[in-house]
Amino acid sequence: NDLIFCVSMSHDGYPQDGPMEELAELQIKEEARLEKLFQEQRQQQGLDDDGTLNTFFQLFDMWIQLYRLNKCMEVLEEVVPICRRRGGDFHVKGVQALAFTLWKKSQFKESIKLFHEIEDLIGSSAALCENMGHTYSSMGNYDEAAKYFQRALKCLDQEVGKKTGDRAGILLGLGLIEDRLGHFEEALAAVRESQDLFRQRANGKPSSLVAKAGMSIAKILLKLALQETDELKKQKMEDEAIEREQENVALFEVTCGEDSPLTASALRGLGEALKRRGKTEEAIESFARSYNLEAQKDAFDLLSIMEVHNLLFGAQMEMVKHGRPLDRASFRSYLPTVGIALRRVRNMQQDANAGAYYKVAGEFAAFAEDYAQASGLLNEALDLFNTEKDEKVDGLIKHCKELKEFCDASIAQSAASPKK
Repeated sequence: NDLIFCVSMSHDGYPQDGPMEELAELQIKEEARLEKLFQEQRQQQGLDDDGTLNTFFQLFDMWIQLYRLNKCMEVLEEVVPICRRRGGDFHVKGVQALAFTLWKKSQFKESIKLFHEIEDLIGSSAALCENMGHTYSSMGNYDEAAKYFQRALKCLDQEVGKKTGDRAGILLGLGLIEDRLGHFEEALAAVRESQDLFRQRANGKPSSLVAKAGMSIAKILLKLALQETDELKKQKMEDEAIEREQENVALFEVTCGEDSPLTASALRGLGEALKRRGKTEEAIESFARSYNLEAQKDAFDLLSIMEVHNLLFGAQMEMVKHGRPLDRASFRSYLPTVGIALRRVRNMQQDANAGAYYKVAGEFAAFAEDYAQASGLLNEALDLFNTEKDEKVDGLIKHCKELKEFCDASIAQSAASPKK
């Protein structure tokens, strides 16, 4: 799911898809041009200026599409108070930009408060109600989400000249609610219709919205496949999930960039679909690339990192279970990604959650035969686990101690061995 503009963010009048064709290469060039112009205007005229603010909102369109969330937050801290003082469209644009950024950082409670602020300013509209529906859905409040999606449909019927893409976004939101409630058949029908409408709107051009709907289709297909007793139907669902995710990856690479968090999510989904069909080697490639992108994204999420880490580890262990030797070279190739993630985790609160990552990172280092790094990480994990009183960490502590002892013994054995 994704959000759409309630008020056009720039003066070009584009409510959903931005000012240009969805091609990351073009967006990056436009980003550079607008950043230069914005800095010049900011220095010469200040932020509290019509021209500077209009340029910023055009630049914001590029940043939010390319997931430059840290850049967005840095400027919005100054822009939003100015926009609130100015009132009118600037008030709505500033608050909306902050709501979008917080939403993409998964700070949904803060985001919904801002959408309600906009509702108080301009009343209900199809776009605003859809955004609020997606936000409540992400918060797990499905009753409120359904209420706002239904309200969005009513607004659409009253608004003249709306495009098929607007109805598509609402259908996608309703489909996601059905999915989260476990109504997979109903969810799949709604999301398929949504994607069909997004395709019509894209008119043959690459569209990230087609891919976003495609990700939901693939996930629902895999859930339905688990319930399917007919083996041929099950395989057909899984094969379609792979096809959808392959298209999703390709679309996100073109529209958002090869390093986009959306590309990371699609790669993970592709890996899960491939693994389900027994294509474990291909799944490993997708998981490894997804892991690297997740480690680098602005909105760093330790839970997402742990999930894709475990998917990659599980796929490697699946290969071992089927008689393949442990691929230590691959584990060595993962260490740079682990290093990026470690730098991010060390900037977080140092608690048992951080300790859990140090533990799994230590395991990867041990499989890569970097026993010194592994021992150090396991020691960091133990220090954090030992601050917890919860019995749930007892098993983690035991495993860390055992693996650390093995690593330390391997280091000692290596030191005692004669050098060749």
